[in-house]
Amino acid sequence: MPLVFAFFRRVLPLFAPSLLLGLLGGVLLLLRPLPYKRQADIVIIVALGVVLAIALVVGARVLERLLPSYRFAQQQMERALRPLRLTRLQALLLAAVTSVAEELFFRGALLSLIGVWGQALAFGLLHPATRRGWSYSAYTAVAGLIFGYTTLLTGSLWAAVVAHFLINTQGFFELRRRSKRLSQPRNS
Repeated sequence: MPLVFAFFRRVLPLFAPSLLLGLLGGVLLLLRPLPYKRQADIVIIVALGVVLAIALVVGARVLERLLPSYRFAQQQMERALRPLRLTRLQALLLAAVTSVAEELFFRGALLSLIGVWGQALAFGLLHPATRRGWSYSAYTAVAGLIFGYTTLLTGSLWAAVVAHFLINTQGFFELRRRSKRLSQPRNS
């Protein structure tokens, strides 16, 4: 049990804003449910989420290779998260909690209040990077647009939740892989 508390003591300060927004989004959704009628079958919705995740992860990899600002933002994020030393289970849990929380707030609560473009802009601005890493915030705003239009198209948050979860999981697992590689002694 002490390991669980130690983990949350390290993780909570970094992810508290996301969790609080998710709680707020959940409350707002209870008070004002999504006004959309689900138009797609759950299998289609989940498949769409997987396809969106693949496209956005590939896009992120291209940006990381082409744009120094995106690469810089990724490196900054890695430096901030590396000390957490996430296990696989912790990475999966963190990916699940943050993706559900953020989707509840941005696509669940904000989408019907401020529209697709408004919630996408808020999503990008609340994934801040330094001025030098500006393209990361732009990337998350574009992802917010995609998630928003997908929510409108399907009438469900599930495609966006699935895509967001897979993207976060890939990111946390990539962080684990890079951290392990950096911590291994080099042969001279």
